[in-house]
Amino acid sequence: MVAGAGVPGGVGPGSRVAGYLLVEQVGAGGMAVVFRALDERLGRVVALKVLAPALAADEGFRQRFVRESRAAAAVDDPHIIPVFEAGEAGGVLFIAMRFVAGGDARSLVGRAGPLPAGRAAEIVSQVASALDAAHARGLVHRDVKPANMLLDPGGGAGRPDHVYLSDFGLSKGALQGGGLTGTGVFLGTLDYVAPEQIEGRPVDGRADQYALACAAFELLAGVPPFARDEAMAVMYAQLSEAPPSLAGRRPDLPGAVDGVLGRALAKSPGDRYGSCREFADALRAALGVRPWDSGESVAPGHPATLVAAGPGTGSEPTRAAAPPGQAAPPGQAAPPGRTTPDRTAAYRDHGDASGRAGGRRPRWRSPSVLASAAVLIVVLGGGGAFLALRGHAGRGHAAGGGHGSNLLPVPPCGTVAAPGRTLTGVRQARTTVPGGNPFGIVATPDGRFVFAVTPTAVDVLAAGPGLALTPKWTYPIATRPLVLADAALTHDGRYLLVAAGNGIDILSVPEAEAGASSATVGALAVPGVSGYGRALDVVVSPDDRFAFVTLQFRNVMAVFNLADALAKGAFGTAAYVGSVNLGNQPVGLAVAPDGRWIYAASLARRKAQGLSEGMLTVMSLPEAEAHPSSSIIAQVTAGCGPARVAVSADGRTVWVTARDSDYLLAFSAARLRAGGARALIARVRVGQSPIGLLLAGGGSRVVVADANVRGLGADNLAVVSVPDALAGRPALLGYVPSGALPRELAVVPGTRHLVISDNGSAQVQVVDLGTLP
Repeated sequence: MVAGAGVPGGVGPGSRVAGYLLVEQVGAGGMAVVFRALDERLGRVVALKVLAPALAADEGFRQRFVRESRAAAAVDDPHIIPVFEAGEAGGVLFIAMRFVAGGDARSLVGRAGPLPAGRAAEIVSQVASALDAAHARGLVHRDVKPANMLLDPGGGAGRPDHVYLSDFGLSKGALQGGGLTGTGVFLGTLDYVAPEQIEGRPVDGRADQYALACAAFELLAGVPPFARDEAMAVMYAQLSEAPPSLAGRRPDLPGAVDGVLGRALAKSPGDRYGSCREFADALRAALGVRPWDSGESVAPGHPATLVAAGPGTGSEPTRAAAPPGQAAPPGQAAPPGRTTPDRTAAYRDHGDASGRAGGRRPRWRSPSVLASAAVLIVVLGGGGAFLALRGHAGRGHAAGGGHGSNLLPVPPCGTVAAPGRTLTGVRQARTTVPGGNPFGIVATPDGRFVFAVTPTAVDVLAAGPGLALTPKWTYPIATRPLVLADAALTHDGRYLLVAAGNGIDILSVPEAEAGASSATVGALAVPGVSGYGRALDVVVSPDDRFAFVTLQFRNVMAVFNLADALAKGAFGTAAYVGSVNLGNQPVGLAVAPDGRWIYAASLARRKAQGLSEGMLTVMSLPEAEAHPSSSIIAQVTAGCGPARVAVSADGRTVWVTARDSDYLLAFSAARLRAGGARALIARVRVGQSPIGLLLAGGGSRVVVADANVRGLGADNLAVVSVPDALAGRPALLGYVPSGALPRELAVVPGTRHLVISDNGSAQVQVVDLGTLP
């Protein structure tokens, strides 16, 4: 019996398999665990599926797995997920495939509800194309389901997603033989499995057609056709009951759709359509939709802004169409000619994009129930976990009022950016960074240098006249992997701290400015952490005695005695003080100007399936220095996917970017510390996927980096008026176009220059703040 997909010892984030660096786990199923990984040979991001040890230990299965994977990879169809490699390394059986930075169809339905007819038909048609191509080569998938339908965003407003069908290499005959299956055992997922599979009879492509019809029903109805509370009841229904009426559930759909689904769901394979494509064409005709239909009409009771695509450790939504006859606003439409960057590496700063179940019914996976039926249900791991994004958001640019306002609702997950004008007359320039895509960025106190943290090093850029930056030196980071990390300077300007691996790397600023080879000082590490903890954001106490870093994959903020480490040369784990548990995937940190409080943004409250609301944690900084585990003062919900935190100069307002709500949020610091009641005092909808933020203009403006990680609109900088936001007035002043994937921001001291790391275009952007409104 293949019961939860165990992972071979030593395999996890930070380890390597056959030349692939495992960055983070993004999904898991009964047969495998899926990681987002970096192919170090080619420098590309892949989805690496590591199979359960029970499967890898079977010699016959290993041979069949490689053969089946290669056969699936040879099928020439654009809707079968590209497989780059399949094999065995060090006893680990793996398959490397394209990382789809979109979503899966099951997550999409779970978040948005029944899909518009046109969109559902388009997904079914593309999957049918993949299945027919495989059937022509003698392959049967056997586990067609919405979770295996991966969505890449469409080519423009109103265009459909590109759909990939995943998990072919694991599906046809690889489990048959070798003691892994037996009489009365079938391969499939109960909600979609054909009667002949349950009964153990021979199957062909018509079993896949039956599963595709079950999936089509779910896309249109929100639930599979034979949804029941018990596994045995589902099996009985698949074997004996007629499918329910879809038109009865969706009065907006033509009655002819029931006849099409009824034929594809016939109990006898001979009564079904001749091919999957024939079924898909009949379904489209019955629904009355054209190919490439945008599917703008929606099911009754569901929001018209149905633009989310379900993702993997998260899902990426498709672009929202502009109203007829209007140009899409800067917050939603990408500029003509923009080359879409690879956004997969950035998407999980961000976390495990598993999310809330969104009202889906419980899944029955009880081993005792299935064992009593002598049935093994093998649930294939999806091609990745995906961000399932709700296709609605709050209305207006800002809601609520100032510090005396009534309770404001925290915005839900959404994909709707705020319309806004493109700001003209803004002086800016861009410089290519030698080390590649930058993430963290800081400027030295004397304003002479900018440090940009790239995937493997720190690049030192000299600030010249005007907006010019000149690359000078590069310092490799001692602690690997770095991938995505932030940085901070001590307040005395002597040391640069870079979040790296499971701790912090330290560089001497004066020596780095001079290009000295001795600039690397040492590294701090959290003891007892196996694998890659993904140190992400780092801050320093106002007296420079302590350093704090979030370990996203370990759900903690680690505390180090920086002064002791520097004074005694006590690096490694010697300076470690302790950790604070911060929910699921803590990312952003900020210290209050008075040095009494530290704020942390966590992407989710707890590990969940899909996107979920995250939280903002308030800690006593002195207590965090002395007794980290007891330092938490309060925790509040902070939108969907809160990413970064900034505190006003007077310490009264805490600003948070809610990445997966597309909002900038403002909290009263006093109310937060009092327990969080009515703490949210302003909310401003900004552009797509806001991450980095910075208070500028003496605190009168917030500049937000709209990273657009879902690829739905433009990469830009949103400029927000602080007084207007706190007064409850429309506060978005407009957008400044940026390079691809703007991430972090810093001001060069002594100047009006704002520097931004453009993570997707390997550039640092410089903006003259004096030319902003």
